[in-house]
Amino acid sequence: MVEFYDISFDKIGVIKNLWEENRQYHENTSEYFKELYHSISFDQRVKAFSILPNDMLKITVSKKEDEYIGYCISTINGSKGEVESLHVNADSRRNGIGQELMNRHIEWIREKGCIVIGVTVSQENKSTISFYEKLGFYPNTLYMQLK
Repeated sequence: MVEFYDISFDKIGVIKNLWEENRQYHENTSEYFKELYHSISFDQRVKAFSILPNDMLKITVSKKEDEYIGYCISTINGSKGEVESLHVNADSRRNGIGQELMNRHIEWIREKGCIVIGVTVSQENKSTISFYEKLGFYPNTLYMQLK
C-alpha cells in the first residue's frame, strides 16, 4: 500500500535520494545541458525553499513500506502556483503515484486562490510533457538558453 503525506521543509532531506535520481535522469537524457544538470546540488536547489513561509510551500511524499518512492514540491508566489519538482522512482511509475501527487498539489494551489498553475519541463523530456498534458497542462512559452 502506498502512503501519501506532507512533510515540513525541515524534513526535506528524506527526498534527497529521489531528487538525485531525478537529477541523474535529466543529466543522462539531456542532449544539450548535461553539464548544467551535473552541476546542480540538492542543497543548492532546496535552499530557495528555505526562505518561503510554510503556507507557501507544499512538499508531499509517497512511501511504500519503509521506502520513499516519490515526491512533489510546489510553491506559491502571489497568484501563481508552481510545481517545482516531481519525481517517482522508475520501479513505481505507471501506477498513478505521480498523478496522485499532482492532484494533491493542484488542489492545494487552487485552494490558495492562484489564478495560474504552472510547471517547467525540459523540452527534451517528451514522456513528462505527455504526462502533464494528460493532466490538462499546455505549452505556453518556450524559454531558450545558449549552451
